[in-house]
Amino acid sequence: MSEAKFVVRGPAAQSQGNLSSLLASTGLSHAEEDTYAVQDYITSRDALTELVKTQDVGSVFLRPEADFWSRFPRFSFHRTFEHFYQYYQNHVEVLLDSSTGVSTLTVRTFRPDDSERVASALLVSAENLINRMNERQRENAMGDARKEVGVAEARVQQVAKEIAEFRNREALLDPTKQSVPMLAGINELQTMLSRTNLQLSQVTTSTPRSPLISDLRRRAEALQGQITDARSKITGTDASLVPKITAFDMLELQRQFADKQLASATSSLEAERLQSERQQLYLETIVRPNVSDYPAYPKRLASIAVVFACLCGAFIGATLVISGAREHRIA
Repeated sequence: MSEAKFVVRGPAAQSQGNLSSLLASTGLSHAEEDTYAVQDYITSRDALTELVKTQDVGSVFLRPEADFWSRFPRFSFHRTFEHFYQYYQNHVEVLLDSSTGVSTLTVRTFRPDDSERVASALLVSAENLINRMNERQRENAMGDARKEVGVAEARVQQVAKEIAEFRNREALLDPTKQSVPMLAGINELQTMLSRTNLQLSQVTTSTPRSPLISDLRRRAEALQGQITDARSKITGTDASLVPKITAFDMLELQRQFADKQLASATSSLEAERLQSERQQLYLETIVRPNVSDYPAYPKRLASIAVVFACLCGAFIGATLVISGAREHRIA
């Protein structure tokens, strides 16, 4: 019999609040779940298949040291993989100490070096399983992060395309900035109109028959018309700048959101990359498989004592039955 002890460790758990700790205590921890997964794998058909390929485990249980009742195949087993798997489960055992988290692997064969070799191979297979689990976890995490980055990049490109189409369609680079000089021109026209109206009021009051009155009125009407025309280009109809400014602001807002989404997705991808560089789970062997100095099975003295006790019991029982039968005949 060869015995080994190992533990499955994961990343250090972060401190949690009282409620989180209470909820976590009602179920299995992540490390315990992975430990049970490793145990199930060691006693699985996949592990046996790997042993058959790499360790020729079929010949291990057919050594000349094995007696008729213990070797494989024997009278109660056929040369099938399913029967061999049932036989394998009786010779390989994994137990978990829930208080310490340490698992004990026990392998029983007919030679000490065979037991040590099979136990070592099972530990290697279990470690390979942990590595595959880590790789699958990394692939899933990185795949989701890359997918989010791709979606964010596609959104940024789509918004940029919509902004370019808007500028080509409206012949405007930035309607908000281009409206600034137009508003400044309107303010200037309003200033000129105010001065003209003030001058017209003064002339009308001082010299009601002055020929300047008609010129000032025409000038005021012209300025008012220019102001109205300039305002109509900014507000009023669908061809004015206000709807264009609104549409452009919406596109700019979408571009800001898309840029933030891309930055967040890129940051998450980098965080996942850094996390994937660290091994999430690993199998640590505490006690290497040993080579026994003497066989632990069969327990000869115990077996002889059991057989002797059974025979004595059978003899005493038979004696009592025969004695009772004789007494019955005599009576």
